[in-house]
Amino acid sequence: MKKLMLLGAALCATAVIADKVAIDFKFPPPHITGTPKEIKSDNLEPDRGPGKFRPPIMVEPEFAKKLTNEDTKVTTSEEAVTGDNDYVVDGDKTADMTSMLQLPGGLQWVQLDLGAEHTISAICVWHDQGDERVYRDVIMQISNDPKFADKDKITTVFNNDHDESSKLGLGKGPDKEYRERNEGRPVDAKLTKGRYVRVYSAGSTSEPVNNYIEIEVFGK
Repeated sequence: MKKLMLLGAALCATAVIADKVAIDFKFPPPHITGTPKEIKSDNLEPDRGPGKFRPPIMVEPEFAKKLTNEDTKVTTSEEAVTGDNDYVVDGDKTADMTSMLQLPGGLQWVQLDLGAEHTISAICVWHDQGDERVYRDVIMQISNDPKFADKDKITTVFNNDHDESSKLGLGKGPDKEYRERNEGRPVDAKLTKGRYVRVYSAGSTSEPVNNYIEIEVFGK
């Protein structure tokens, strides 16, 4: 009887996993220009090599809907150097200046307003992937506060600021820096509830400015 009960529990668990689906981020083609530069970092994740993607983010089908589109309101920490705010939600992931929002150097952020509170399952951000550069202080947060002023109402779902250089008071980030490639950086948001998504960066190993190609948010 005990073996039957364990078998039944295992089958139930398998059924739950089987009912989940992979979030479809629709990666653009690779776009590498020139020879990738040597990157020095004490916090860089191991190189998986081009074309080897991260494990998929699996969710129940109701949480796999794309919440961002060309009508999503986008605000930024400073006025763009080049490009428009709408570029990060227009669905165009072409890695060139025609689809790139470029913000000044230093710590900057891009914020998406989903229009109402949602249960967020995943976020993916694409920066410039031309030479496999690494962006510093990449932080992704969710909140119902548009100013992100109340720390008790902010959930940080990704933070690779390992030396606290962002000075946001978050402590040392537990996540790794990564090479920019066509997969962007998908992040499991763990069904966090919120209306606003904010993504930080502080320049890259190639240049001080902050280049954003696209940001997608998924959930219910």
